[in-house]
Amino acid sequence: MAESGSTNPKSQSVVPDSALGGLKRDLRNYEDGDDTNNFSIKKSRTTTIENTSQGCKKIVPLDVKPLAIVEPETPKLSRQFWKAGDDDEAAPVPLYCSNDAAVRVHPQFLHANATSHKWALGALAELLDNSLDEVSNGATYVHVDSTTNKRDGKSSILIVEDNGGGMNPSTFREFLSLGYSRKRNLVNRVGQYGNGFKTSTMRLGADAIVFSRCRGINGNNPTQSIGMLSYTFLYETRKCEAIVPTIDFELVDNKWKEIVYNSTEEWVDNLETIVRWSPYLSQQDLLDQFNHLEEQGTRIVIYNLWEDDEGKLELDFDTDPHDIQLRGVNRDEKNIEMAKTYPNSRHFLTYRHSLRSYASILYLKHPDNFRIILRGKDVEYHSILDDMMMTDEKTYKPTRSPEWPDQDEMVASLKLGFVKDAHHHIDIQGFNVYHKNRLIKPFWRVWNAAGSDGRGVIGILEANFIQPAHNKQGFERTVVLSKLENRLIQHQKNYWSSRCHEIGYAPRRKQKNYESSVTETTRPFNNINVVKASSSTPAPAPFRTYVEPSGRNQSPQVETRERSYDIKPQIGSTIGNHGLGTSSFKETGSVNLEAELQRVKQESAKLVSELKREKALLELQLEESKAKIRNLEKAQREKELLELQLKESKARIQNLENRQEGVSTIFQQERARRDVTEDGLRRKLRDASDVIDGLRKQVETFKGKRML
Repeated sequence: MAESGSTNPKSQSVVPDSALGGLKRDLRNYEDGDDTNNFSIKKSRTTTIENTSQGCKKIVPLDVKPLAIVEPETPKLSRQFWKAGDDDEAAPVPLYCSNDAAVRVHPQFLHANATSHKWALGALAELLDNSLDEVSNGATYVHVDSTTNKRDGKSSILIVEDNGGGMNPSTFREFLSLGYSRKRNLVNRVGQYGNGFKTSTMRLGADAIVFSRCRGINGNNPTQSIGMLSYTFLYETRKCEAIVPTIDFELVDNKWKEIVYNSTEEWVDNLETIVRWSPYLSQQDLLDQFNHLEEQGTRIVIYNLWEDDEGKLELDFDTDPHDIQLRGVNRDEKNIEMAKTYPNSRHFLTYRHSLRSYASILYLKHPDNFRIILRGKDVEYHSILDDMMMTDEKTYKPTRSPEWPDQDEMVASLKLGFVKDAHHHIDIQGFNVYHKNRLIKPFWRVWNAAGSDGRGVIGILEANFIQPAHNKQGFERTVVLSKLENRLIQHQKNYWSSRCHEIGYAPRRKQKNYESSVTETTRPFNNINVVKASSSTPAPAPFRTYVEPSGRNQSPQVETRERSYDIKPQIGSTIGNHGLGTSSFKETGSVNLEAELQRVKQESAKLVSELKREKALLELQLEESKAKIRNLEKAQREKELLELQLKESKARIQNLENRQEGVSTIFQQERARRDVTEDGLRRKLRDASDVIDGLRKQVETFKGKRML
């Protein structure tokens, strides 16, 4: 035993502070996910164990100065949609959250998921679909509007509101989650993937907040819920998983009471997060939004709207106070001016950039008691049939196949005709293909013919047997779709070739080489089929034979003729046809040769004049051909540009896939590392417990000896 007051070097040992009370605290923090992702550096401390004068050992901490805390810069989310998915290299998103085995959704998936919408108006249509589906729950309107963000007082926010049945807390959480859908296999419901709200709101803006009020049913009290899907919040706070804070209320004794599920602290945290990152400044501002819903309904507010490369909003709220339009490539000023001149073609020319135009043709049949209100003014339902003339109706029914389900439903009624502005020969054509009353392919151009063929032909059909894509802007490429496309091409060709002459185009018919009772031969002459009479047939008027025009762009009123360029044989033929041989001419002297020559000169002059006219016509056709070649070259350049963009997109997708694989690998490595760290900490805890137990036993031994 060592002397009193002395220090036994053999009894000294250096034990980590975590081996004592701090170790248990650190382990609890570790299990709660409190690690270096909090951007703080913890103090490293050690302790020594010394013998006291009574023979007991005491723990003496060694003071170590804490390291300075480095505060990282807060990353800012890009306001351009196609750049918002890029990570900030200065402050990368954490790659893991905790050491449990739960599967989570990374915040960047919200942005990647929204890229399925290439067209912003297509994303808006998804929200209109959700409101229209609420007709069965009493919805009578959906109102799309814009207002100013209260938080900054200048930016615009988008609001989509309906008075449908709303959602109770359980349905509300399904609505905000990925993949939940109660519309699968329901009649006249296009939605089935449970993904439309998430992709559409994230395509229009970085953040969305939803207010929903539901009447009490089946004896339950009325409820109202608030949920925030904020990419800005997740990105700038560097969350490693998608978190959607929600709060719920229940009407009890005519007062709205909070619904607390786990703890009041969690409910308050969710409320504070929503107020901090929403366009509203207080809890009262949030609750005031329910005043718009009356007894039931849903109100979606989309804010931090995306901007284009020039720093302007993608959505244009300024051009028309009763419309929401798009800027950029979807807007064609030439088409806008043409729409004023050709009103029957207005929807074809404007639906790409105008929500009012697109929404008016979005549904094949519009419910009588349902209104689409756009910025305070009703959208007037429009049927494409009203823009058509000379309409034909056909029934499409593909060949039955055992691999296709629902054989009885694979029938579509096709209506096609000319647009009423077709006589102006403007390039408008395509089929509007609906699925369960919803427009999927607007003005689908199936026949890309050279020249003017197919112009003016539009059609409508509802194809419920083809599966639409996730973004509802096209169909899945299947055998059924391919067969439908081929049949539509054939119908358009047949309709065009049989009726194009009725709107001012040259008749389209096949040219045939044939032999009749009169011997004829056919030879080409400047793209004109020339028919020459044989020597056994009587000749028509001197020096001319009539032919039929075959140029596809010639006017039907133009009469084309072949002229003979060898006059002497024609003179001999003419004299022979009049029965005036050489001997007869010498004998009778009754033929005035000078008069005959004068007549030939007159015919030659007429021939030269008509040849000049034909030359001018051919030159005009040549200019038209050159213009077509220039258009084709332009189209080729556009094709090359699109191919380049497609290549870049593929490279970007490949890069994202590589990054995802890298993230997965790092996630697995970090999980393994944390497992090893946890095992080490647990071993140290056990060792520390053993040390403590040994110390306690020594203390008890000392106490016993002292008592003795």
